[in-house]
Amino acid sequence: MPYCFFQTFGCQMNVADSDELQRMLSERGYLSTSNPNDADLIIVNTCSVRDHAEQRAKTRIAEFARQKRKGARLWVIGCMAERLGDTLKQEITGIDTVIGAKAIDKMDQYLARYLPGSTDEHTGIVKKSEVSDFVAVMRGCNNYCAYCIVPYVRGPEMSISADQITESVRKKVDQGICEITLLGQNVNSYNDNGIDFADLLVKVAAIDGIKRIRFTTSHPKDCSEKLIKTIADNQKLCHHFHLPFQAGSDRILSLMNRRYSASQYLDLIDKIRQFVPDADITTDILVGFPSETEEDFEQTLSIVKKVRFTTAFMFAYSIREGTKAAEMTDNIDELVKISRLNRLIDLQTAITRQIYEQTVGKQIEILISGRQEKRDKMWMGIDNGCKRTLLSCENVKAGMILNVRAVKSSGMTLICERV
Repeated sequence: MPYCFFQTFGCQMNVADSDELQRMLSERGYLSTSNPNDADLIIVNTCSVRDHAEQRAKTRIAEFARQKRKGARLWVIGCMAERLGDTLKQEITGIDTVIGAKAIDKMDQYLARYLPGSTDEHTGIVKKSEVSDFVAVMRGCNNYCAYCIVPYVRGPEMSISADQITESVRKKVDQGICEITLLGQNVNSYNDNGIDFADLLVKVAAIDGIKRIRFTTSHPKDCSEKLIKTIADNQKLCHHFHLPFQAGSDRILSLMNRRYSASQYLDLIDKIRQFVPDADITTDILVGFPSETEEDFEQTLSIVKKVRFTTAFMFAYSIREGTKAAEMTDNIDELVKISRLNRLIDLQTAITRQIYEQTVGKQIEILISGRQEKRDKMWMGIDNGCKRTLLSCENVKAGMILNVRAVKSSGMTLICERV
């Protein structure tokens, strides 16, 4: 049997794409290996959202190119592959095939072309974990935020049909999956012949065997009251909203082409708190965007203090060739960027610790996702929002939903006991 090895960089959409490709390879007789030196096919799924992500991927690809065994193939796929194309072959000797993100949906054709000797024998089921998995609901993006390369490498928005999505979820339920995360660059703009994202959530929630549903990522401009109320009214829909606000300054938001103001974002947060008061709200924040002043940055800190996000993904701006922001000339000194980023991280870390500490003593409902392989071998779980938990008890298995009490916080994890 031939073996395949995957290295995936970037977002959950990339993880989902890798999982789907791994499933397709499984159907063609490939087994997975955790050792690239044993692989007949090495696949690196790349990210292009920041220069650092590309450099990390290139370093790893070069290592695989040097170390792969004789006769093994090295494929580079995903967003960086889309952006750079076959120039990657010129830059890194040893790459056999480059497949861009826009071609992911045609992967079966590439497999037939580049792996003509593979069989159609099904060898097993590939899934993200014992109980959780991803399902893409749309691809591409129409927003063209000034700093973002994604619309250029993934193409325009395309909503996958609701029937196809629900069928994919049913198949995963048959494999033992009970928690689904629906993925898209902007799930809030989903539209399948009048079926919007709130409607889609109701359809997926109606599938027998599904216990929890999550989704990411949302754009604030498209987050509707209908969607918020749908989440409030359906027990299967997790109380977690990931809403990137990126910056607190209206001037910077306009330059970013985000199409909402800071006050509109705060109004949206208020609406979520009104209908889903226990919601965990998380976000993305970008500091050091061209021309950002200290006053602009202070407005970002002000938003963080007002909203009190459970967690946040925080980054310093880096130039992405081909984006509108790359044409801007008023760039911020790197040391200033790093200083602002560190101040932001310190603030958000303190808020996260406070939120976890405030949960201690409360009874919460967690989904058991698996067990630690090392250390204390405690059961790992996640509450109905996004808070991570650990539990030590007997007669537990992955996929169970348990009532527990948080008895301690490590700052980023709740230690719980069974009620």
